[in-house]
Amino acid sequence: MNNPIANPGQFAAETDVVEMWKDERVRQAREMVKGLFERGYGDRPPAEALPTFERSVDEYVTNWLFKAAASDSQHPRFVRDFMPPHHWQGRDVPGARTGGDNPDNCYRLAGIRHGTAYRVTGKVVGRQPANVSFTLTANFGTSVTIQTIEDHQLERAADGSFVITIDDQQANGRPNHLTTAPHVKFLYVRDSMNDWSAETPLDLAIERLGEAKAPPLTLDQMIEAAVFRMKEDVPLYFWFQNVWSSRNPNSQIHAARASGGGLVTQFNSHGIFDIAEDEGVIIEYEPAGARYAALQLTDWYYQSLNYGEIQSSLTQAQSAVDADGKVRLVIARRDPGVANWIDTGGLRIVLMIMRWQAAPDPPVRGGPACQMRLVKLAELKSALPAETVWFTAEQRKAQLDKRRAAYARRF
Repeated sequence: MNNPIANPGQFAAETDVVEMWKDERVRQAREMVKGLFERGYGDRPPAEALPTFERSVDEYVTNWLFKAAASDSQHPRFVRDFMPPHHWQGRDVPGARTGGDNPDNCYRLAGIRHGTAYRVTGKVVGRQPANVSFTLTANFGTSVTIQTIEDHQLERAADGSFVITIDDQQANGRPNHLTTAPHVKFLYVRDSMNDWSAETPLDLAIERLGEAKAPPLTLDQMIEAAVFRMKEDVPLYFWFQNVWSSRNPNSQIHAARASGGGLVTQFNSHGIFDIAEDEGVIIEYEPAGARYAALQLTDWYYQSLNYGEIQSSLTQAQSAVDADGKVRLVIARRDPGVANWIDTGGLRIVLMIMRWQAAPDPPVRGGPACQMRLVKLAELKSALPAETVWFTAEQRKAQLDKRRAAYARRF
């Protein structure tokens, strides 16, 4: 398979990030960020979360280093961010998970400036993701949306390729156009994959049109931007985490259009669970005709779990679907035997995110909806439909082997 992420711009950005980590200013900023989060969290983190706090700070910092590496608006390049730590192309890449990062997404950013024009070209590699969104964002935290266009809204050539134009003028009849605002920072791309084993991120390239208004950013300029922005965005990301962790355990926010940040075109539902060893949470959701629907868990710090190794998330395509069209999942600390097991990685307290993207309008079958029930594992057989798929140990191993192989396609 041709991996569209394996390109010179990505490799150069990863090298820049590794070099930035060596700078004393970054290390000092990291300690300040750590202190800010510590004071914000106070004595609330559960004991099981404390051993991963340092790692959570490191990945937060790395995320902003990647954003700085992607921020050159006059010499733009797409840079993948929000990934777990990984080794590929002979290099170790530090983890950059934060803010409820989605295991099904390939996240890419490219720097954009108001008053500069750009052309983005896109090609399909094999089978395209279930949903791809292109968003102009106005902050490094990627929470302020200026405009979004999704792949199903694009005009395309017969081979599926397309061109998106970006500048400070209204579309005026131009298809596939995004209009900047004075505070624009990035073009933010999310390739959301239902089937990891078959879907591949789009092959994207971005070029600035006209003369450059500045030389390429130096490593020093990237460091200055990263240090400033990572400290500036601590309150925002503390808010993202605190919205969910401050709720009563085993409670859920029902499906609604996203607000307060993230992909504004999606529906989502959130929950926080405190699950005993002998308990499980049954999640029942209505896909509602969405092109992409999935559930994931995060740790208490709102960072994804080790989803390349454990089944801490499932898309609709990865799940057994019941005859009524609904998907029923079981969140548990140990294997309950159901095919649709969502593994907490042994954690007692986890946060849940359910997402629906490219849902039809008007919604079908009552629209995106999600319900939860906390039950004893001994009661699962009676609590789930008779048609529920149950796995032997050998079938579970085969399921996880398939998952790991599908994840490895990203590298």
